[in-house]
Amino acid sequence: MAIMDFLQKYFITPIYTDSGYNLINTITYAIIAIVALVGIYKLLKKLNVHIDYKLFYAVFPFIIFGSSLRTFVDSGTYKIGFWTVSPGIYILTAAIFLAVLGLSVWLDQLKKIAYWKTCLLIGISLVVISFGLVATKLNVVNVKYGLAILGLALIISLAIWIAFKLLRFKAGTKHFLVFPAHMLDAAATFIAVDFLAATEKHPLPVFATNIFGTAAIMFALKLLVLIPLVYFMDKEFEDNANSQIRGVENRTKPSIFDKQFVTFMLISVAVLGFAEGIRDLLTIMIV
Repeated sequence: MAIMDFLQKYFITPIYTDSGYNLINTITYAIIAIVALVGIYKLLKKLNVHIDYKLFYAVFPFIIFGSSLRTFVDSGTYKIGFWTVSPGIYILTAAIFLAVLGLSVWLDQLKKIAYWKTCLLIGISLVVISFGLVATKLNVVNVKYGLAILGLALIISLAIWIAFKLLRFKAGTKHFLVFPAHMLDAAATFIAVDFLAATEKHPLPVFATNIFGTAAIMFALKLLVLIPLVYFMDKEFEDNANSQIRGVENRTKPSIFDKQFVTFMLISVAVLGFAEGIRDLLTIMIV
């Protein structure tokens, strides 16, 4: 009974009441996500999928698809359930994407049609169908706040790009995708919390916002995490590459840590930012 009470309190109840995250389920979901990402990476390698930033083109419409489904729950179009809120919505979207990816890779090998193009086309079709099914039930509001989010994310992302160029931060410009993704998330959180009296559901942002009195702190928090992450992941790859060129075996670094792995993990980080940012943007604009 103690175990069931624990699961009910920290995992089941937050899902069905949509009460958000707590420290326990956040850490658990993070660990599961990391394990799942490593498994997906190995699957892609087994399928001989060359991983570069074109993979992001393949997955981007599925981000919009999953985020919009979550928004339709917030607007009352769909009921709250395991498959319509976190983490179920992410599992569902990932399963659909992997099925489409498998078909796309098969067509790539059979007909030489680039896998990312097939994924992109099917993903866009799903988004169009998804919005089409509920179009008459949706009410678009707060357009000015939506434009403010997009404008703020764009301006800050541009400023970051210029700063990286001036500072010659090559890792930042090489893997820049993660920054606009999370600036969109930060901008959406800032506008929603500070101007629309929304409630943040993640424990760390809630803690930081309460301390500083504004969700604008999210921009700084994102950069404090992303800049070291991009730097060290890129440095690990460069160190491994240099060791291989010199013919030096480096037993302290995992063999999985190559250019494609770095790209895959940073795409995954960008996907997380875009998923949260687009979901919040749509939630603000659709009721």
